[in-house]
Amino acid sequence: MVGFDKNKLGDILKKALDPKAEEVKKTTATPTPVNKYNPTSGTVSAATGTPVGVKAAEDELKAVQATRLGADTKKQEEVLHAKTHQDLINAAYKAAEKLGIAPWVLLRAAEWGHFTDDRGKKYTGPAIDDIEGLDDAQKKALKEVLGL
Repeated sequence: MVGFDKNKLGDILKKALDPKAEEVKKTTATPTPVNKYNPTSGTVSAATGTPVGVKAAEDELKAVQATRLGADTKKQEEVLHAKTHQDLINAAYKAAEKLGIAPWVLLRAAEWGHFTDDRGKKYTGPAIDDIEGLDDAQKKALKEVLGL
């Protein structure tokens, strides 16, 4: 055969069939410092396979988001707890109009259906972002109407 080297083929087969023939050298890698502007540079976590810089950046982002959400929730609670049930009923009607849905759909989703029983009572419930029955569009519309 032209261009065929039997010795090379023999070496390849020998390595494939006998893994101990050529032992892999174990080396210890020196960690490369992570570049702040390129979190994918540096070492890779053995547990997750993710570059260490990416994991650190994700953790930092989550911490910032949690702080922002906490501040937003606190602001929402302050504003909402100054409102009466009637104020929130009115806001639900305006938000429902923006969304093109019936107001009672919004009031029931927010679990505010009982607000008509005592319209002058101050609101003591959760922040809008914490109301599980509302979808994102409903939350956004309510926050816009309430100026949040």
